[in-house]
Amino acid sequence: MAQTRKSFDELSNVLSEISDRELRRAIGLVRRQRAGLDANGKLPHLEALIAQLDPDALSWLDIVLCVRSQQAGREAAWRRFAASAYRELVEPGQ
Repeated sequence: MAQTRKSFDELSNVLSEISDRELRRAIGLVRRQRAGLDANGKLPHLEALIAQLDPDALSWLDIVLCVRSQQAGREAAWRRFAASAYRELVEPGQ
């Protein structure tokens, strides 16, 4: 459980590096990474962080960023979603 918390905290740190005005470009960057394409250079401060994530973490980040962009101004809502989606990722069916 301690490893799960540490991993979630690391992913949360990636989220905190993304400003609201960078959301669309960050989503594009995550999707390029998931597709195995080179980074586009638009968000150099995030490229190194995202390049280190495994496929499951990239999928989670993609979904959370999309929810975050839809829930603009409702930070608590997307943060709750991020936590529950991560629990489902690491402990499916529980």
